[in-house]
Amino acid sequence: MNNPTTMTIPLMTALPCTVHLRHSPHSHINHRHHVWPLGRGGPDTRDNTVVVCPTGHANIHRLLDFLILEDGKVPWHIARSFMIGERRIARLGYERIVRNAM
Repeated sequence: MNNPTTMTIPLMTALPCTVHLRHSPHSHINHRHHVWPLGRGGPDTRDNTVVVCPTGHANIHRLLDFLILEDGKVPWHIARSFMIGERRIARLGYERIVRNAM
């Protein structure tokens, strides 16, 4: 029997981006981002996903890489180049990786 929390929805969606308040141009196709990446042991569940625009998705992964490389202590001159929502999601992903739990 299938787990009801397991993802059965497409990774692309027309739902609005939850990271950026405004887009210019408008983001028509957004991604479902796994906060705790699947490649790092994260679960494929609804609780582990957020909808983000393609730019936000790429930025979250870049910042998550910095967080992992710097043991969670990214210098402000790097962190400030990311939007607040991107920083929030990347930090949450990093925390889930470190504690190996949701």
